[in-house]
Amino acid sequence: MQASNPLSRYAPQALAVLRIVTALIFIIHGTQKLFGFPAAPASGLPAAFTLFWFGAILEALGGFLILIGLWTRPVAFVLAGEMAYA
Repeated sequence: MQASNPLSRYAPQALAVLRIVTALIFIIHGTQKLFGFPAAPASGLPAAFTLFWFGAILEALGGFLILIGLWTRPVAFVLAGEMAYA
């Protein structure tokens, strides 16, 4: 017989908080690289259509998709690959 974990009832809320915080971190880093907001990166804003620029697009758009919960697993897979490459 398996013992009931008293914290298991908070699992959905904890996963939602984890998803939202992760999405906000990706959005912040993407907008920082694209628009210089909240602070421009030390190397400056990337030129359009470079790998750095595409990474910023992936982070901003992927973070937004994770935030709203649309295609969460495929987007998280792509962003994990982008972070492994970075």
